[in-house]
Amino acid sequence: MRIAILGSTGPTGRLLVARAVERGHDVVALARRPERIEVPAAANLRVVRADVTDAGTVAAAVEGADVVISALGITKKQDPAILVDGARQIASAASRVVWLTSLGMGATEGALGPVTGALLKPILRHEWDAKAVAGRTVREAGGTTVHAGPLTNKPYRDNGRLLRAADFRPRTIPPMAPRAGIAALMVAEAESPHFADTDTIALFDNR
Repeated sequence: MRIAILGSTGPTGRLLVARAVERGHDVVALARRPERIEVPAAANLRVVRADVTDAGTVAAAVEGADVVISALGITKKQDPAILVDGARQIASAASRVVWLTSLGMGATEGALGPVTGALLKPILRHEWDAKAVAGRTVREAGGTTVHAGPLTNKPYRDNGRLLRAADFRPRTIPPMAPRAGIAALMVAEAESPHFADTDTIALFDNR
């Protein structure tokens, strides 16, 4: 399977690349700055320069991919429209998309309860609306969104699963999500799609 990965230079993106390579897929890592890819060279890994602010480069990079996995993110200094533009570009250019986003935003707004949501929204206003639009764009194109709680660098112990957002019971404390676990779940969904056209939440058992 050919998997294209957007946002591959970020801490979660690097783990996505490593996981997909380890699983033996033909991996295309998209990066605005390819020199920042921190994954060992492999015969089944190709690094391609692509920038969501340059629509042509993204479309060309994902051509021929069976699925695009996105860990695209922004800093507080970046325009949140980058997320929306990225979602629209890969939704129109890719046959299937698995898109990482945040728990409590978009289709999962309210999942953290009214008090937590009310506190978070003003803090995360910079990206709140953009993530909602980006996630909806992916889902409406038949893709899968993966809503994750606060990301950690803890090891993954094969204790994660994806749950339909509609089946999630609101809670006030966001469930933590190891980046390695997110990478494993997203690559697994790319390999065997169970949640097409669906908003999901990544959950991990405490053990």
